[in-house]
Amino acid sequence: MSRSLVSAALGVFVLAGLLPLAVMASRVGSDDLAAVFTARTASLLGRTLALGGGTALGALLLGLPFGFLVARTDLPGASLWRTLGVVPLLLPPLLIAMTWAVLWPGLRGAAGTVFLLSLSTYPLVAIFTARAFERIDAASEEAALLAGGLGAVVRMELPLVLPAALTGATFAFAFAINDFGVPDYVSSVGPKFNVYADEIKLQWDQVGRTGAAVASSIPLVLVTFAALLLALRLRRRGAMGSMGTGFRTPAPLALGRWRWPALAFVLAVLGAALVVPIARLVWEAGAMDRQLGERDGLAALGAGFSTLRHEFGVALELARADLARSILYSAGAALVCVPVGLVLGHALERTRARASRLLEACVILPIAVPALLFGIGEIATWNHAATARFYDGGAMATWLFIGRFSPFAILVLSGAVAALPAAGEEAAALAGAGPIRRLLFVVAPSLGGSLAASFVLVFVFAMRDLDSAILVPAANKTAIFRVFNGVHFGRDSYVAALSLLLVIAILLPGTLWALFARKRLEVLP
Repeated sequence: MSRSLVSAALGVFVLAGLLPLAVMASRVGSDDLAAVFTARTASLLGRTLALGGGTALGALLLGLPFGFLVARTDLPGASLWRTLGVVPLLLPPLLIAMTWAVLWPGLRGAAGTVFLLSLSTYPLVAIFTARAFERIDAASEEAALLAGGLGAVVRMELPLVLPAALTGATFAFAFAINDFGVPDYVSSVGPKFNVYADEIKLQWDQVGRTGAAVASSIPLVLVTFAALLLALRLRRRGAMGSMGTGFRTPAPLALGRWRWPALAFVLAVLGAALVVPIARLVWEAGAMDRQLGERDGLAALGAGFSTLRHEFGVALELARADLARSILYSAGAALVCVPVGLVLGHALERTRARASRLLEACVILPIAVPALLFGIGEIATWNHAATARFYDGGAMATWLFIGRFSPFAILVLSGAVAALPAAGEEAAALAGAGPIRRLLFVVAPSLGGSLAASFVLVFVFAMRDLDSAILVPAANKTAIFRVFNGVHFGRDSYVAALSLLLVIAILLPGTLWALFARKRLEVLP
């Protein structure tokens, strides 16, 4: 690997992803640290860990059977359900929360937050589980079938896929304990359910000191960092544990009399996590409650459709600039993160083990820090007279997203490089090809699905990122922030229509890839 290329990519990552963390750490004083170890902090940490544990368990209970059914059985429509099963992860969790909260007014507090975040994160478990099941050799499965049928197969394969499933659950845990939008929204009516993210925002809003906000979150950061390190270790264990020599892809397992109950389970999960939120947004955008109160049957449906078209027009007129900025900032971040991810992901897998582990630990730091805190770090780093033009412009939002989400591109592409034999690169090196040519013409062409997936992941996470947008002024001018304001201040048909437009924009790159590409998106980090 070219040292200059690695140095350039590492420079971008350090400046965008690590510098804000270093600036934050430098602002913490002894008085700030003394305030960390209080009864309030312990209570917040306990509630937050309970939220993360409950979400991880919920994601595991939904995602493990879902991944097994769509990847390894003769479930009717399995490939379609597998594709749709990823979509809830791409939706902003706030949209899932705001639709379910209307349909189920009692969905509040800790239980409600766990339910909503489980619906949002179960695809993490399902994706890892599905890929792990696909890596089990047909010979082992056939032997288990002969020995005891479907039950024996499940008992044999479960220990092999469990590390992968736990990897997804651990990522779900990390996502949940750092989420601000869903707990905040669920608690906007009724009893307040305070979690650590609330405390970070409270310290910033009311105290106004970076050090206090950073110090208050230290326990949460340590827990998240440990969880992500565990997830990466489980990922490696799962990837190595289920492959063997002479590998053969097994045939789909026949579910027999369990076929239709299994389909009912898959459809129920998709209905709760995807169909209900989208359908409710369509219902609200068409003002169907009002239409049914004024008209009957088809007349109400026609009026609702007309209202839906009108509200789409209003949303485009009023929020066109916000939506365009969201797309521009997110696409710009993704375009930078893909080459950075390719270079550092390759370096992560092709360097010595000790250096690789150190680099991997550095890579996960930006996502181990809550998005609110990362936003505070960007403010502390760039909100100065010398950098005022950059801080106030749209480039600041793109830079924020690069720093926050480049780890996903790096991890996706490092996993893809790990599965790529090094023989091709070695042959190219013997033929005289330099490190840059090998990367561009040997490695990159073999990673088409993973390169596209890293772009889509960064784009999606940037488009749906609310927590960072709340604090960084340049990111306030985005569609998700306008939806957030609209939900809290006069929710109406326009807000629902804008939410649908945001969903369409988020899903567009992955949809285009699915329609026109012949390779599957490899979205595993």
